[in-house]
Amino acid sequence: MLLKSSTSLLCATALLIGAGPVSAKDPSPKKLMEMSAGCAYVVGVAEGSNVQLNYGSAAWLNIVGILEQRTGIDGEKAIQTAKAKYNKRARVMGADEAYRYMLDRAKECDREMAVIQS
Repeated sequence: MLLKSSTSLLCATALLIGAGPVSAKDPSPKKLMEMSAGCAYVVGVAEGSNVQLNYGSAAWLNIVGILEQRTGIDGEKAIQTAKAKYNKRARVMGADEAYRYMLDRAKECDREMAVIQS
């Protein structure tokens, strides 16, 4: 499921940035914002932990900004929602497991950004 979501994120983000039409199979702008804000948050955490990534949180914040301009969805609120989601995950799963999940997700986001940038 994650691979399908990631692929849809890549396609839809590329289309939104390129101002092309979005097909019915692509996620909604709200879902794109949630995914991009989530990546911005986890990549920021990974940067703070000295994880080596090719693309930093600034690249994801740029996509959040573009989506915010194109859709009118509040990017800052989406990032705060992502932060709350991961804080809840830490309470439920335990801090160490949630932290490892966030670092793994940051690496996935890095691979997604590589495709978006190409």
